[in-house]
Amino acid sequence: MKKDNKSGTYYVNIDRKSSENKFYLYKIYFKDIDRKGKEYIKINYAVDPYTVSVGINGEKGFLIDINNVKSMPLGWVFDKRPQLLRKEDSIIYEIHVRDFTISDDSGIDKKIRGKYLGLAKEGTIYKDKNRKVIIKTGVDHLKELGITHVHLLPIFDFGSVDERKSNKNGNRNWGYDPKNYNAPEGSYSSDAYNPISRIIELREMIKVLHKNGIRVIMDVVYNHMQETRGLDNIVPSYYFRTDYRGRFTNGSGCGNEIATERPMVRKFIIDSIRHWLKNYHIDGLRFDLMELIDIDTIKEVIKVSKEIDDNILIYGEPWKGGNSPLTNGAHKGSQRGEDFSVFNDIFRDFIRGNNSPSNGFVNGNSHDGATAWSIIEGLKGSINTLTLNPRESINYVDAHDNYTLWDQIEKSLTQNIKTEDYRKITEENILDNNLVRRNILALSIILTAQGIPFIQGGVELLRTKNGDHNSYKSPDNINAIFWRDKAKYISVFNYIKGLIDIRKKFNSFKLSTREEINNIEISFLNGDENAGVIKWHFKNFNSIEKDINDLIVVYNGTSIDNYDIKQYIPNFQNEDWSIIADSNKAGIDVLKKVKTSEIPRLKSYSIMILYS
Repeated sequence: MKKDNKSGTYYVNIDRKSSENKFYLYKIYFKDIDRKGKEYIKINYAVDPYTVSVGINGEKGFLIDINNVKSMPLGWVFDKRPQLLRKEDSIIYEIHVRDFTISDDSGIDKKIRGKYLGLAKEGTIYKDKNRKVIIKTGVDHLKELGITHVHLLPIFDFGSVDERKSNKNGNRNWGYDPKNYNAPEGSYSSDAYNPISRIIELREMIKVLHKNGIRVIMDVVYNHMQETRGLDNIVPSYYFRTDYRGRFTNGSGCGNEIATERPMVRKFIIDSIRHWLKNYHIDGLRFDLMELIDIDTIKEVIKVSKEIDDNILIYGEPWKGGNSPLTNGAHKGSQRGEDFSVFNDIFRDFIRGNNSPSNGFVNGNSHDGATAWSIIEGLKGSINTLTLNPRESINYVDAHDNYTLWDQIEKSLTQNIKTEDYRKITEENILDNNLVRRNILALSIILTAQGIPFIQGGVELLRTKNGDHNSYKSPDNINAIFWRDKAKYISVFNYIKGLIDIRKKFNSFKLSTREEINNIEISFLNGDENAGVIKWHFKNFNSIEKDINDLIVVYNGTSIDNYDIKQYIPNFQNEDWSIIADSNKAGIDVLKKVKTSEIPRLKSYSIMILYS
């Protein structure tokens, strides 16, 4: 290779005809000194960090023109991002490529279950012979649910799965151990040995999701790598942060930290992101351990993303996994006015308790004044404590980390997670089940709060991981989405779908500014912060909603059944109120029209939405 002294980079010109579609490595020569003080030539080998595809297990780079038609599925050149008018319109649904289609009841051919092509397969169903119902699975389920974005756990090449035996039940991982940042993961390809297949099949999956109106978010892990030998073999002690003794620092909890603040590291990250946004039409980026990424790099990411599409979502975890020498990381609060969002774990904890687990508004702590006030602040988009604008808050109650919502609530209430009790839940009057109602109430809160809602895949099916709170490498029987649960808990699915429909229809749940939010009246139903019931009153709509004067949401976080709420609802000459959500059903169709004096009582752990 030759060095370009102006840019500091090394380059080589090669013959395309003889080199294309070939595997390659870098062979790097260094002057080094042995223990006796004698100089010698040291040789390192490394995979090109910029390679866009790799061989089996990412051990070699692959020379390929990613923009050649041979690297594209049919119709890729016509792929377009689904329309998104405002970031506030986003509803994020988090999934793992394998988990979403790997179960034998997914209705997907065995050869492509758990693969990119499995998630690209349309028209899949599960037939429940006992219940005599047919339900949609896979991508059709996503479209039916109504979410706007699918958040994919890592799809770049990672090191924890042996791609030679990727179909084995126990050979799976979340993938937070990057190996080759710019190449797709091979275990999700139908042929991991073929470097072109992983490119074509990932693009096919994205194309099909786009076709169905769903934007695609990619989980990115630029804070650490599985191992240091790749980058460190190229420029020792440059790509990773070290302490005064030269040891790798461990702010990630995984043994090393990438030094994002250094010029060539930042350039690599920006080039990598530009590659995914342009060559794979990715619509959003979720940053793992975002506090380990310096804020200047994040600002550059935002700048690059806006050059491609103004509504690409940028968000992440505003924390780190250990001590770090970095002092200007993207921490909680650094997002104010910077056009990226952060996970709002404060709101999460007050809704359903912390990860211990403890109790929140929906599971036993609604009578605590501090909890109730914090729910009100979260419903307002946390504009007084965390954000400048509500879209900076990612509102969630569970994610791939920690317990699922079902497991979290059950353990906080019973100190145990009883899988056998979960499987014994019957469909008859399922929405009267205490635990089910608490789960729905938690989701109701984030789906009616200002900000961007984020739900873990399967939560609408009462997903359990049998108490596994860190299932990063657990087998399929723990992590898979089981579609028979949709048939069994279809009433819960329909309720959550109905809430999503309501959110999408009413702009009142997607306000953009602090000024608009301050026109909302949120209070305790009878003025008592310890009562456990919160009323949200949207009024003076003007241009926000058409043909509506007032919209009211009531959240009952107590065990009090048949709570009389009508005495606290404004009278307005006793005009008609249209109820669109109660303890049994939610959706944009009016369930019942009543006068103020006829408003029904509210069941425990439930929500009511009505407008006049």
